[in-house]
Amino acid sequence: MIRTPLFYRFMCWYDAYWRRKHGVEKFDELLSFSLEQYAGDRFIMDDGTAIEPGDCLVILHFNRECFTGSSANPKDYIRNALRFRKLLLSSFGQLANVINTDEKFVPVKAFHGISWLPPHGEKLGFRIERLPDSMLNQIRRLYFKVLLKTFFPHIASAAKNSIHPHAYWLSRRDLIKNFATEHENEFLIKQQ
Repeated sequence: MIRTPLFYRFMCWYDAYWRRKHGVEKFDELLSFSLEQYAGDRFIMDDGTAIEPGDCLVILHFNRECFTGSSANPKDYIRNALRFRKLLLSSFGQLANVINTDEKFVPVKAFHGISWLPPHGEKLGFRIERLPDSMLNQIRRLYFKVLLKTFFPHIASAAKNSIHPHAYWLSRRDLIKNFATEHENEFLIKQQ
């Protein structure tokens, strides 16, 4: 049922509807974002940045259209992974270079996203937390499986039961430190 054209069209419609409802804006080929006020308890990022209730966060979303050219051939798995890595580094580089000049991003304290991707990125400043097995996270896990089976069946078959939602956090300072171009890096950090 998940691979039927009708279900696929429904999921495309739902994805577009959900993004409109939550104010998600496209940033580039890979990333979209929405802005949100942090509502959790105060915590300190690894670089010393304190995330307080009411702080402005960028909530990151992947654009599924970016992956439509991915090959289902297992031989192309490495090529697909390298393409994703290149897009990810490019997107975060662009974010780092506009964070102090684009008025949307000026009040942002940190970047946050929830993904089914296996944990990686700590060396680049990401704080990664496996989400607990709550009812909400079981629903997220199911939703991620439906998204994968609908839009990326070749990835879903490879992932099988290994899908676990993780929260990814990146402070403004670590974004600049690890992704800004070298000549802008020191200038941007000094402005923090």
